[in-house]
Amino acid sequence: MNKQQTKVLITLTAIAMANKEGFTVDAANLQPIKSGYAVAVVDTQNSFGIEGLAKVIKFVSDHPEINAFGGWYNSKNNMFYYDATIVVDDLKTAKELGRYNKQIAIYDLTNKKPIEL
Repeated sequence: MNKQQTKVLITLTAIAMANKEGFTVDAANLQPIKSGYAVAVVDTQNSFGIEGLAKVIKFVSDHPEINAFGGWYNSKNNMFYYDATIVVDDLKTAKELGRYNKQIAIYDLTNKKPIEL
C-alpha cells in the first residue's frame, strides 16, 4: 500500500467510525455523495475490517470506472463492511449494474433507502 492509499485508508476508517449506519463517498475526494444510486461491486463483496478496506482501496485504485467507496455496519455480526461502489444517476442502469454484480439490492442515496432487485 502506497502513501496515498494509506491516507485514504485512515480517512475512510474515520468516516466509518462517524457513520456506523453507512456511507457513500466520492473516490476522488472522499466527500459524501447524496444523490444517485449506489451499486456495490461484486469483486469487493464481503470486505470487512482493515484488511477488507485495504482490498477495496486497491481495487478502486486499479479500476478508474469505480467512482465511490461505500460502507455499512452489520449489527448481526458486529462487523463493518466496505465496498467498491459505482454511483449512477439512472435507476435502470443502476438495476442492470446491480444484477450484473449479483447484488440483492442497490441503494437510493437521494431517498436514503434500499431498492431490492
